Amino acid sequence: MNPPIQVLLADDSPTILRMFTGLLASAPDIRVVGTASDGKEAVEMVQSLRPDVVTLDVRMPRMDGIDATQRIMSEAPSRILVISGAMDAELSFKALQAGALEVMPKPTPGKDGGLTSFGHQLIHTIRAMAEIPLAPRKLVLGHPAPPPMLRGGRVNGFGLVAATGGPPALAMLLSLLPPSLPYPIFIAQHVSVGFTSGLRQWLGAASPLQLEMARTGTRPQPGHVYLAPDGHLMQVLITGELLVESVQGRHVTAGDTLLTSLARAHGNRAGGAVLTGMGTDGAMGLQAIRRAGGLTLVQNPESCVVPNMPEAALRMGASDMSLTIDELASAMRALSGALPATLPLRS
Repeated sequence: MNPPIQVLLADDSPTILRMFTGLLASAPDIRVVGTASDGKEAVEMVQSLRPDVVTLDVRMPRMDGIDATQRIMSEAPSRILVISGAMDAELSFKALQAGALEVMPKPTPGKDGGLTSFGHQLIHTIRAMAEIPLAPRKLVLGHPAPPPMLRGGRVNGFGLVAATGGPPALAMLLSLLPPSLPYPIFIAQHVSVGFTSGLRQWLGAASPLQLEMARTGTRPQPGHVYLAPDGHLMQVLITGELLVESVQGRHVTAGDTLLTSLARAHGNRAGGAVLTGMGTDGAMGLQAIRRAGGLTLVQNPESCVVPNMPEAALRMGASDMSLTIDELASAMRALSGALPATLPLRS
């Protein structure tokens, strides 16, 4: 029998700490080994207790969650789960950039099952995070030449799929792309409900591209990046317009849906890449683009926070090319946009 997952809770609210401790008590494979009332105390307790998972609020006295994350990851690395309100979304994504793995919202009593639903999500997330290796990941920065086969390549639209570790990877990738990019980008990033708007603002601050929330009927523009609103799927129709549909209460794979729609809409002028994340979302969609003759890439698993999603795509044969984030940016910069509407698609 495996030892229990050891968890340290950090929040400046005693009520929150008691609540989280009580919720986790229902999981026999999880043990709360300590509670901290501020970031400084959390750093000290991580150094002495060496927990498997740490939950952090981003707004705490003496040391906030961002500084605490930086200290923990540099001095005693641990798996960090940020639990904060949606109003602190920007700070939460900064904590992800500093090394936290996931962000989830604090519970809202009376909404979506209230504390019961939150407790189930918290337990599930901690269990999943405990499986993620703590090996350091390296993101090599530079300006490599694009692969020869991509020089002169052409796409009408490019889809990106990411989950755990995705926001920092996306921020780095988008920051390396020019505002004159000749085609639109579509993103399916798995993120907790309430945080998509904050993700758009955070990515927009890191990138020269225009970040927009997708709306049904929008005709995507070159140099623009589109995100689906909370609880919605985004598809590109064969007319070139966007379709945004509510998916509340249904199990969906946002990445597969997005990439498959690109394959239908643009055929051999569709492009897609699957980045870091847990699970297999995006693999089937990437395979659909490949079967249509489009361009398919994955993030190099060794550079991922969690390599499961790109590894799944590689196992399926959905792509033969795995690139680091800077190599992916170089490849995307080398691609041309759509031909004038009067010219036929190549066969």
